[in-house]
Amino acid sequence: MQIKMNPRLTVVKNTLLAFSTPIHQMRFDNVVEFNAEIARRVLAMRDSIPSVQYSNVGGWQSDSDFLTNLGEPYGSRLAAMFLQGVRATLDALVEVVDPLPAKSSVECWANVNQRGDSNSLHIHPGNPWSGVYYVATEPDARGEIYFNDPRIAPLMSQHPLNPFHATNPVTLRPEAGVLFVFPSFLYHGVHPYQGSSPRISIAFNLK
Repeated sequence: MQIKMNPRLTVVKNTLLAFSTPIHQMRFDNVVEFNAEIARRVLAMRDSIPSVQYSNVGGWQSDSDFLTNLGEPYGSRLAAMFLQGVRATLDALVEVVDPLPAKSSVECWANVNQRGDSNSLHIHPGNPWSGVYYVATEPDARGEIYFNDPRIAPLMSQHPLNPFHATNPVTLRPEAGVLFVFPSFLYHGVHPYQGSSPRISIAFNLK
């Protein structure tokens, strides 16, 4: 079923941002104990379950049954946080004319990066929205997440006034308690992490 949505047109300094690509940032408060328990459970999984290999260059990645294996109430709360971020992103982009589904399916997995670990450039095909929530990370430890312009045509121009080429990505610094939500077609990767303690993140797909 297609839900009717009317675009919200954004204007910055008299410039209409048509077909812009959203990256929504949401910060959650009062999550110190919540994050600590998730970190404890994720590290226990890492020590007992072999890593899945997808975009991770080094590091450890769980399978996509992570929410179930994490246990309650943590799995349900993480899913609800991601859905809250998706709805906030939609609200910024469009006026939703039809009611949104009462329930949506969420797939997710955990990532643990140590010093030098990174994630190669990739997308999450077959999904509308993806996201990443940071459970634990050291401040100023590098390992930024970066996003390339998803449009092919702009990448073909090497003109010095073309700001859309692949060497000019959007780069964001991870922080514990922060969720990023973005379209699943948006190519993204993670620079090598330089912290001494593990960085733990949870990646999401809306199914």
